[in-house]
Amino acid sequence: MSNKNKVVLLTIIATVVAATVPVIGMLWLSRQAVIQSEHERLTRYAETVVERAEATFQNAQRSLKSLSPLLLFPCSDEHIAQMRLIAVHSGTIEEMGYYEYGQLKCTSWDRRGQALRRAQPEPQFTTRDGIGVALEQPSFVTDGPSMMAIQYGAHVALVQRERFVDVVLEDGVHVVLARNGFGLVAQYGVPLSAGMAGRALGGLGTQDFDGFFVSTVSRDGWTAAAIIDGQQVLEAMTGEQQWFLPAGVLLGLVLVLLVLRVSQARLSPLAELQLAVRKREFIVFYQPIIELATGRCVGAEALIRWRRPDGSIVRPDLFVPLAEESGLILPMTDQVIAAVLAELGDTLRADRALHVAVNVAAQDIKTGRIIDVVSQMLAGTDIRTEQLWMEATERGCMDIASARVTLARARELGHSMALDDFGTGYSNLQYLQGLPMDALKIDKSFVSTIGTGAATSAVIDHIIAMAKSLHLYIVAEGVETLEQAAYLSEHGVDFAQGWLFAQPLPAADFIDFYRATLADYGSGPELIRGPQAATSTALSA
Repeated sequence: MSNKNKVVLLTIIATVVAATVPVIGMLWLSRQAVIQSEHERLTRYAETVVERAEATFQNAQRSLKSLSPLLLFPCSDEHIAQMRLIAVHSGTIEEMGYYEYGQLKCTSWDRRGQALRRAQPEPQFTTRDGIGVALEQPSFVTDGPSMMAIQYGAHVALVQRERFVDVVLEDGVHVVLARNGFGLVAQYGVPLSAGMAGRALGGLGTQDFDGFFVSTVSRDGWTAAAIIDGQQVLEAMTGEQQWFLPAGVLLGLVLVLLVLRVSQARLSPLAELQLAVRKREFIVFYQPIIELATGRCVGAEALIRWRRPDGSIVRPDLFVPLAEESGLILPMTDQVIAAVLAELGDTLRADRALHVAVNVAAQDIKTGRIIDVVSQMLAGTDIRTEQLWMEATERGCMDIASARVTLARARELGHSMALDDFGTGYSNLQYLQGLPMDALKIDKSFVSTIGTGAATSAVIDHIIAMAKSLHLYIVAEGVETLEQAAYLSEHGVDFAQGWLFAQPLPAADFIDFYRATLADYGSGPELIRGPQAATSTALSA
């Protein structure tokens, strides 16, 4: 799959995610907000119930203890009146009774205790203060629901169990109360099954089960749980979503726009080129350079190619201009040089007369950066600087002062310099006379006019004559016919490259091509660089 198709696919996926995740996320957040708010409300109810239970118990305990210091004859009118007074004014106690020898003798209402034949209840638990508690005790005077019996000494106070959970509840909330270790005391609100109440009291903190939300609190020997049906909570969530949902939609829209903007940038030619540089998708093909006098391959021009992940090859004219404009041509040039040294290193070390020409960007000619880059890459390779040519275009040498410094420094280090595509840009004698060059490359647009009778066909003769007058080597580009090769050879052109000899080749194929010509013509002399060398093999540096 190509990078473009991958970006498109990822854009579609990211757009769907960006559009849906914020909405889903906000719905989830609204649900969590409602649930958290509901648990906090239920926790407050449970804490209130615990406080109410403890207050009710303490009130009954104080009332019972207040009878002990009184010196009243048991079951006398004064004694019964005092018990009745306490029951009426306590706000908690419904009835009081007095037991003698384990049998009820009188109550806060009358002396019929003995007629009731009630035995003193057996406490289910006793506090440290000696207060005994029985959870189930029938009323002394009515047939109503059983009550809690709180006893101290011979006196017993009966308290309705609902008093322990007597709190104001909102619709749908149910509370249950238990005395730790002794079971359920009371419940209030919507009736619940014993199993549900037991599960609610069995844990602490917030719980969710069977569609119910529960908050449980335990303190001062009491455990209280507040419970509500989850469906009621979900109905309340609709109101919360009115605020969260628009926020999710707005956030999703922002993320979608951001995804589209990023993907658009990724799909732009510049973004694709930047990614290709990072992923080192560029490869090098080698255009053989042929010595016309002998037919021997003396070198090659390194040509960059962009091989996409799907294996397709992008032509240089489709990306090099953008690379030059954006500055990406610099790291691309570095990758070309690294590839040349890695792929042809052994061949260059084996034949010192073989050279490779690398195109240098205008910015590198202006700044001289390429000189340091090449020096670092050549260090320790045992490849001579004379074997790495640098080719500069006329446009790259427009700043003559800066170009002169860079070219002179390169030649001092041993590199040969060639002016590429001569005649197609801004050429004039100022370039040739003002710049330290070793060779001139005639553009294929002039070579193609040879033998055609075109008005521009005579230009090539003037270029050749001018180069010879300046003692420059001449390389003709784009040679495709025998007629062109013969013409160039007759007019003293030293070297040629083009499809007549070979198309640009991968490294392995170029090495095979070079070895084939070497077998036919033998190896050349040791490399001699510079315009001062009069032999044709000097150019192979």
